Amino acid sequence: MKEYFLDPFKPNFSNFIEQLMQLNDNVKQYIRNDVARVPSSIEENYATLLSKEELSEQGEDLDAIYSKLAYYSQGLIRWNHPGALINVNPPASIPSTAVSSYFSLFSPNGAQDMSTGYLLTTELAVVKMLSQLADIDYKQSGGYFTFGGKSTNIHAIKHGLQRISKDYGTNGIRDDVVTFSSTQGHPCHAEACNWLGIGDKNCIRISTNKMGEINLEELENSMSAALEQGKKVACITLNGGTTIQMTIDPIKKVVDIRDRLVKKYELEYIPRIHIDSVIGWVWLFFKNYDFATNPLNFSGKALQKLQRQMKRISEIRYADSFGVDFHKTGFAPYLSSVYITKDKSELFDQNHYKGISYDELEYGNYSPFQYTLELSRPLNGALAAYVNLKSFGIQGFQKIIGGLMDASEYLKDLLTDTKRFEIINNEDSDGFVTLFVAKEDMNSPSFFDLGELQADAIEQFGQYNYKFYLFLLEKQKKGECWFSIDYSTGYHRLSNGKKLGVLKAYPMTPYFDKQAVEKLTEDIVRFQQEFDKVKETFVVKEVPHKPRPFVYR
Repeated sequence: MKEYFLDPFKPNFSNFIEQLMQLNDNVKQYIRNDVARVPSSIEENYATLLSKEELSEQGEDLDAIYSKLAYYSQGLIRWNHPGALINVNPPASIPSTAVSSYFSLFSPNGAQDMSTGYLLTTELAVVKMLSQLADIDYKQSGGYFTFGGKSTNIHAIKHGLQRISKDYGTNGIRDDVVTFSSTQGHPCHAEACNWLGIGDKNCIRISTNKMGEINLEELENSMSAALEQGKKVACITLNGGTTIQMTIDPIKKVVDIRDRLVKKYELEYIPRIHIDSVIGWVWLFFKNYDFATNPLNFSGKALQKLQRQMKRISEIRYADSFGVDFHKTGFAPYLSSVYITKDKSELFDQNHYKGISYDELEYGNYSPFQYTLELSRPLNGALAAYVNLKSFGIQGFQKIIGGLMDASEYLKDLLTDTKRFEIINNEDSDGFVTLFVAKEDMNSPSFFDLGELQADAIEQFGQYNYKFYLFLLEKQKKGECWFSIDYSTGYHRLSNGKKLGVLKAYPMTPYFDKQAVEKLTEDIVRFQQEFDKVKETFVVKEVPHKPRPFVYR
């Protein structure tokens, strides 16, 4: 079995490269370069597939194993393809993937530096660079990579609990604890409370305005009510870039509310303010961009949105902590999440570990496992993030993110020009997702006027879009549609209070350029014309996956 391992006396990596090529030779037979989703002929459910899986006595031939893995790769989304328009799931850069894969052969455990050489420097360096981007003192701040965006929120709430009681880690939660988030906040804001024993019902959701920003008056009133009832506020989790609207809450104004209530109620602790910025942190790269001269020549609409988002996220320096997902908008492979806190001492449970000052860290005394959630800590995320930050640089990220904004605005313009599609997130989103609806004809009512119509007319409008979504899915399954857009369950309520599902195109690859936009618009119009001929009788027969359900509620 030694041939399966790296020879310690002849560090020849040719076998590793050969294995990658062998795997690629198996997978590429299923890939079609002209479509975003790997075509699939698999029809069995998981139970049937698993009935064929057994543990062999002698082990199987590697080529046979790779062949099976290649078979399972059917249906895979190729996120580097310009037609992959489903979600915030960017392609991983080649350098970040290469570094992650290469060092995996050494199996470095980021629990402590003695088994990883100086590779933990990359984690410290990423924390430093992110702190500098956020305009906080990197010698006072701290952070580490963890298992995902949910974990960054768990860490924030845990550290909020520590502010309430320094004995929390020893004696457990003794107080009536609540947290706050908005109705546009991620579900994991409540799930984190569930995992920490606070209870998801104690994550109090505050309403938002049309831009998805938290209602400041309601937040202050709700916090005041909780404090007057003797409750303790562990954390206020604000949005730093939501999935669809890319909403960034007014951070400084919430900090002012928090500070005002601390003084009013003479609190002995300061409720934590955490920014769930796992997506929107990238706008920090534009903080020194010259918007007046616009050296990268972004279009007018994109430029305005970039500047607004930069101003909003720059207030992150007033918060206590924030989260970053490099596998979302950092173009690194899964998982690459990092939690940053302004005050490094809050990483430590002072009753168990005091920590080491920044200037006293040296090889042999750096052991993050003493205070991190994980004991086994892969370095893949830190290595990938480090490589992308260093290789892209500030301007590289500006080009990619600004380019996606440009392409998104161009897509909105071209779809609008067709008269058969209507953009519904022009006024309430500064992100690069395009939410739109297809119209049965040019005289169809505007999406925003649907609330005034009879229920059957609204449902007809919705059913037309849903069936068109299914029509495109079937085209994908047949290999006749190169792009994969999604169907959103609807973040926008009609004037009558109802929600209706809409179509969604979310560009995340640098290959989604103006040429791709023009081809997408041309083809989606053609597909709509085909659909119109069969819309009355169309019933979907085959799809690449179980589709999202029709939404009208």
